[in-house]
Amino acid sequence: MALSFPDLSKAEGLKALNDHLAPRSYIDGFNASKDDLIVFTQLQKAPDASQYPHASRWYNHINKRLQDSFEGFSSGKGVKVAGGAAAAPSSSSSQTAAAAPTASKATADDDDSNSDDDEELDLFGEMTEEEKEAKAKKDAVIEAAKKRGQEKAKLTKSMIILDVKPWDDTTDMKELENEVRAVKKDGLLWGTSKLVPVGFGIRKMQITAVIEDAKVESMDSIIEEEIVRDGESEYIQSIDVVSFNKL
Repeated sequence: MALSFPDLSKAEGLKALNDHLAPRSYIDGFNASKDDLIVFTQLQKAPDASQYPHASRWYNHINKRLQDSFEGFSSGKGVKVAGGAAAAPSSSSSQTAAAAPTASKATADDDDSNSDDDEELDLFGEMTEEEKEAKAKKDAVIEAAKKRGQEKAKLTKSMIILDVKPWDDTTDMKELENEVRAVKKDGLLWGTSKLVPVGFGIRKMQITAVIEDAKVESMDSIIEEEIVRDGESEYIQSIDVVSFNKL
């Protein structure tokens, strides 16, 4: 449904426009369209900022964009303003002066064809210096956050406690420990160990390990493929993970 404003040459119309723009940057949507140009051409000058701050802010923004570069517009939803034919606003730029006839023709074309061509575009060409600066700052913040995340990931470590179980009470527990510690990986550090009674003369070895998470992707793979080896170990029957905590 097309928007409608009272005569913008009167206080009633300016108030309606100001209220409409209070929560908005443009007449409709998040990008400028022909609707903005149509309303813009109805104003002979910028609204009084003390009385109509939102309308004044919008007017100055559109006027600046028009002066920078005048490109095509998306069609918008259509907007009607009371008070007769559009009049071109005064401007130091010849491009701004050309806006009025262009807008009038666009309005007539939209009424005749009811075109649904809502293709969005870069409203008036290149970004302003303020927008470029804001974008550069935002990109820098994002890039810095990514780098901090990568550095933090490299430093993250985990501590693991393993229960290493022998085949029986005749297993040489010293050789069992040597077999575990013989597994060496970049980012893997074996810690202290102790023997814990299980029963019937059998003891298990409890050993700690610290890994760098970025370098050791899977402790389970190391246990299964390089220590237990599908039961091929002469000393180790199985290994259980007692705890796994981030440092």
